[in-house]
Amino acid sequence: MCFRQFGLLLSVIIVVSTELVYAQSHADVKRLYTDLFTDYRKEIIPTADQSKPLVVGVTFHIASFNSFNEVDETMSLTAVVDMNWTDPALMWDPTLYGNTKFTTINPKDLWLPQIYLTNTVDPMNPIGHDSKAYPTIGYTGKVFCSHGGILKAKCPTDISKFPFDSQTCTLELMTWGFVQSQLLLSSNFDKAQLGFFDAHSDWNLLENSTHVVSVSFGYSMLTVKLTFKREPLYFTVMIILPTLLFSLLNPLVFVLPVESGERVSLSMTILLSYAIFLTLVSASIPATSNPMCVLLIVMIAIISISGVVVIGTIMNAKYFYLENDKKIGMVMKYFTKLWKRKMNKVVPIDEYKEPTIRSKDVTEMLDSLFFYGTYILIVVIISGYLLYVLL
Repeated sequence: MCFRQFGLLLSVIIVVSTELVYAQSHADVKRLYTDLFTDYRKEIIPTADQSKPLVVGVTFHIASFNSFNEVDETMSLTAVVDMNWTDPALMWDPTLYGNTKFTTINPKDLWLPQIYLTNTVDPMNPIGHDSKAYPTIGYTGKVFCSHGGILKAKCPTDISKFPFDSQTCTLELMTWGFVQSQLLLSSNFDKAQLGFFDAHSDWNLLENSTHVVSVSFGYSMLTVKLTFKREPLYFTVMIILPTLLFSLLNPLVFVLPVESGERVSLSMTILLSYAIFLTLVSASIPATSNPMCVLLIVMIAIISISGVVVIGTIMNAKYFYLENDKKIGMVMKYFTKLWKRKMNKVVPIDEYKEPTIRSKDVTEMLDSLFFYGTYILIVVIISGYLLYVLL
């Protein structure tokens, strides 16, 4: 029983003594601050050997992907840039200051590197210039600080495969005013960190690599390469499927009997409906010319086919109601003869007779020509588009 009480008492003494050793008072931190910054000069790069560059480690965090504008070729995201370096003037012995190993100070009292997004479309200001983030100092002289905000960068776009496209943007981060002989950037990770990342509903992040490069005039630059892929479901349902439906409806006009008198009105209705649809969806398709959206070219080709269908229905009505077969032109007779030879069975030469071409024969030939011809064109156009965007 005595041994158990003694062991309990010993544990309490160890815990209390540990708390006393590691306790740090306000006076300890105040004295530490005074000792560190009495002769400190924040205007001087914090290196013991001024002939050697200061190495600043950088970690890029992506918080959210905000927007992508294809026309303006800009990308907006919320990001945080963590930087760390060693300042030999900020080292101390923790045992002399209540075992204080870390302290947070006001950034106005400390030398801090200012990092810029060089391909920004906003006014050129340091990242996080409108916020006040407090840096942390360790007893080894290690300094940690963070700058964050909304970054809006220029990003060349390629919407030729819209809406199955992916966009690659490169963020260029650099410390203006410090060449490599004074300051070197070093990437702490080979990828941007996604611990705080919120996914976007329309874009999926595919690549987020980072690396440091040397650029003109002797500067050190951190590049962040981001690749986003668009979610195509909305545009597939609202644009591509209706376009396919209109294109498949067009040639069916030639199945309708000419006697019904509805061919021209039906073909015109489909043409006007598709024209109105194209006007409505044009706002959803990025309006840029270099490169141009292939889907828009496909839609223009299909509306052109609709115009050809209207021409075909008018020509068919003309020849169907033609009373004098002699008014059929020589060219139309020639193609009609070729068509009839393809359609009729082979007969012995001695029984062969030159077929008589009538207006209704021309109408049947034109029906077949426009029906199968437009369907073949539509299949070729759609197949070419799908092969282009999927390969």
